[in-house]
Amino acid sequence: MKKRMLALVVFGTLLTFTLSLVHVPQASADLKSVFTAVCDAYTDAISNPNGPTPSGPSFCSSPPEDNCRSLMVCMDKAGWHVIHDTRYGGAWFDPSAPGAFYKLIFQKD
Repeated sequence: MKKRMLALVVFGTLLTFTLSLVHVPQASADLKSVFTAVCDAYTDAISNPNGPTPSGPSFCSSPPEDNCRSLMVCMDKAGWHVIHDTRYGGAWFDPSAPGAFYKLIFQKD
């Protein structure tokens, strides 16, 4: 009796696992539509924009003010959203350049 119950539990577990794999959507990303900006944590200045630079009329190439806060607003109006923000819990200190920095990663909607 115990062997039969164990076999049913194992079969049910394998069946559940197999069915969950069938319904999992494949992850994919278009890396050409990602823009990264490194910002100074103390002054909020844009320190190092990086990655493929978006172009076209929908991209804000020069924000009204040269800081990360206005870049975020400008990118939002242009149809980009922040997918990774390290201001809280991910900022780092760079000994080669005095100060602390954080990273913003934008993706095109």
